[in-house]
Amino acid sequence: MSFALLVAGTAHETPQQVVTRYNNYKAICDGMGFQNVRCKDPIAFQSSLTKTLQNLKNQETVIFDKVSLNEGNAYDNISGIFTAPLDGIYSFTWTISTTAGKYFVTEIVLNGQYVTYNFADGRGHNGHPMTTSHANIKMKKGDKVWIRTQINYGQYAHGTNWCYFSGKKM
Repeated sequence: MSFALLVAGTAHETPQQVVTRYNNYKAICDGMGFQNVRCKDPIAFQSSLTKTLQNLKNQETVIFDKVSLNEGNAYDNISGIFTAPLDGIYSFTWTISTTAGKYFVTEIVLNGQYVTYNFADGRGHNGHPMTTSHANIKMKKGDKVWIRTQINYGQYAHGTNWCYFSGKKM
């Protein structure tokens, strides 16, 4: 905000003087490595699972089909894949709820490579046990991230919006 005030100028400056001052500030910021900082156009999404999933196959993509936020349109609720529109570090969180006697093990992958996992285990429990995992991932423009089952451990994931997948550019 102070940068915008500094560039705004005074009543005694001509439009050309304001543009020149802006270009000077921009050159300083560029020299400090801030040329790629974006102050607008946030990248963030929030999605949830509306249908209960049972007996998923090995490494099957978990598609969080209901999107409540998709700034930047980087999450595809048909494929379940987030595609980075810009280089940067992205923060992802996903929550899985299973049911008593079942389990649902997922992993987040970057371009098909394992990053970390989430183990929702309802064996020996009543109700709907829930677990959340988080990953910060450095991505290049066009890289893809998604949630998939780990091995054949996709027994039961509770639908009706109890399971979530969200992310944002940091």
